[in-house]
Amino acid sequence: MSGFMSGLSLYLRSVQAAMRAKMQYKGDFVTGLLLYAVLSATDFLMIAAILTRFPRLGGWDVYEVGLLYGMASIATGLYRTLGAELHAFERYLVRGEFDALLLRPRPTLLTLLGRNVEPERLGNALQGAIILSLCAHRLMETGVLDALEVAYVAAASLFGTLVPFSLALLTAAVGFWVVRVDELQTFVMYAPVSASHYPLTIYPGWLRALLTGVLPVGFMNFVPVQYLLGKGGGPWALWLTPLVIAGFALLAYGFWRLGERHYQSTGT
Repeated sequence: MSGFMSGLSLYLRSVQAAMRAKMQYKGDFVTGLLLYAVLSATDFLMIAAILTRFPRLGGWDVYEVGLLYGMASIATGLYRTLGAELHAFERYLVRGEFDALLLRPRPTLLTLLGRNVEPERLGNALQGAIILSLCAHRLMETGVLDALEVAYVAAASLFGTLVPFSLALLTAAVGFWVVRVDELQTFVMYAPVSASHYPLTIYPGWLRALLTGVLPVGFMNFVPVQYLLGKGGGPWALWLTPLVIAGFALLAYGFWRLGERHYQSTGT
């Protein structure tokens, strides 16, 4: 436990140092932040344009879809900010760079994550927060949500960061056996997380089961929001959501540790 806390402290210091280094170039940071925000918002603007012609998407209006989209964007943006090196983990395996992490007297995952952050990726989370705020305000005005429910949505948006992080961690851990994981990452992470930006009711039953039972991206936003908006589910959705996400994160970390024990350097 002391080793983990020491590693966590070192990780936080590394993040602070990386943030300070990136902020030395404020112009680049602001440009990157705005670029990621604008590019990320394009998908939602396209859906919003469609919903001006067809008022409902799977029984959800534009403000309700915006709630899902904002939550998923916040979670994804925070993961991409803090998990940059995990996102590019294949390089460590192909080039044998992971060997150097094993020599450090700290948990390898924290050492890996502390090597780089991408604060400009906060633009993704920023545009998600703006969309979420606007849509939540509208839903409060119409009496669909109350202040306590909006607070739950905000907290769930932050806690939901563990979902894309866990998916990336699982995918990276597979690399300990197969090395090449970029294509797998597209299938396991990109596609499911992109699907979670919209109501799962628009997908066929087998895909909904995959996105809630196997890869629980639906718990990042859809499962609790569906109940809060009165579209299905029950009160269990509010307390089950953090339990499922936390359990999935622990499972992913356990698989990572298992992979570490089976790791063989590229030189062996």
